[in-house]
Amino acid sequence: MKTLPFAVGFVVAFGTGYVCGEFFGFPWWQRLITVVVVVMALEGANQAVGRARARKKALGEPGSEADQRSSSS
Repeated sequence: MKTLPFAVGFVVAFGTGYVCGEFFGFPWWQRLITVVVVVMALEGANQAVGRARARKKALGEPGSEADQRSSSS
């Protein structure tokens, strides 16, 4: 598994919203904000990891686009 599936992030976000509502007494609008923030944070982390892996893979493979650009300069 290369990145976390969106559905897993969504379940984690709703779980976080539920916990915040039940244990910290958040109203519905704070739960909604919490879910949105957690989904955005997880997706941002997934994109950062995916881009880092893609860059590492592109730089590590001979004949890749990144190697061709650096050799033609």
